[in-house]
Amino acid sequence: MGRRSVSAAPTSPESDVRRLIDEGYAVALVDGMLVVSHVPYLKPTGSVGRGELFVPVSMAGDRIVAPRVHTAWWIGDAPCETDGTTLRGVAVNAPSRMMLPGRGLARMLCSKPDGREFHDHHEFVATYIALLGGPAATIDPLATARVRARPVPVDLRSGDFAYIDTATPRAALTSFSDRIRGQTIGIIGLGGTGSYVLDLVSKCCVHAIHLFDADLFEQHSAFRAPGAATIDDLRARRRKVDHFASMYRGIHRGVVPHAVRIDAGTAPLLDVLDFAFVCIDDAAAKPPIMDRLAARGIAYVDVGMGLHASERGIVGAMRTTLVTPDDDGMIDRIPIDGDPDGVYSTNIQICELNALNAAFAVIAWKQHHGFYGVNRRVGNRVFVLEDGIVHNEELA
Repeated sequence: MGRRSVSAAPTSPESDVRRLIDEGYAVALVDGMLVVSHVPYLKPTGSVGRGELFVPVSMAGDRIVAPRVHTAWWIGDAPCETDGTTLRGVAVNAPSRMMLPGRGLARMLCSKPDGREFHDHHEFVATYIALLGGPAATIDPLATARVRARPVPVDLRSGDFAYIDTATPRAALTSFSDRIRGQTIGIIGLGGTGSYVLDLVSKCCVHAIHLFDADLFEQHSAFRAPGAATIDDLRARRRKVDHFASMYRGIHRGVVPHAVRIDAGTAPLLDVLDFAFVCIDDAAAKPPIMDRLAARGIAYVDVGMGLHASERGIVGAMRTTLVTPDDDGMIDRIPIDGDPDGVYSTNIQICELNALNAAFAVIAWKQHHGFYGVNRRVGNRVFVLEDGIVHNEELA
């Protein structure tokens, strides 16, 4: 990963990180975490060890601000006092797998100044290093975390995001997010459900999100899409892909609009994808899409709704179907004929169902890649609206 050095004015919010570097600490900013290496501590065996301290960084846009949390993560054995008892002043939790890949198990540490949060990241890091290193210094007076006189470069890039993701490291989910990192995602159809899929996927560490839809973003579109379109958005009469690309590039750099309808002639545009969400309500238009994805070995989720008007209100079901190159057993659950009695295409306002259907679809994608654990491999999921029941069909 390329890095560049921090350059901060003495009074800037980044100056506390600059102080740590100038004081000789081995500090790097990686994936929204302030990483301090070579931190001395006393092992349960009584010997001095070295560990790594991971501090979630609080940011406002591209600027580091005062910490909003007081917990940190620790790579190393459980730190102890000189008499072998639990380290005082810091709550040390049991090891957890919720950390960076290749780093081993991590422990959550918790220490907070009386009645307040830390003033800045310098105080945060210095306090933890003093608590961890105090017993070690008793055994070895030369044990110090100030091991590097030369400044350590700090990575302030945000990757595919428009600004650094501080939510993932705060929850220590980096190792799970890495399972979807770098993918190229396609969303075919940006109606109600497809636009909510985009809203969810835009917060994920994928490399690119390709949007495919030839329709205009019209006034009725605003009432079944995430966010709040302005009257100027409606007056612009842009294509849906251009409207949503403009909106979601505010958080993700890799949103790519394609103002086309995917058919047999345009299906080769899908070849760059690692995964696709098929979110169109024209069932008869799906076969060329499904054929191309299958031919290229691209896994996908197809979503659909079968809704009807009754005296009780709108009733029906929502479907989420996962098809993978190694298991297409649920492909016959995807309708390729229209439903003349359905009401989905008549502009009934069902944005909450669109959002729910999109959530099911994104969960299926993340489960397929191991972000979410599964007890059973579900290939087809149907939510019956009037019963409130989810029916799952397992893959073979």
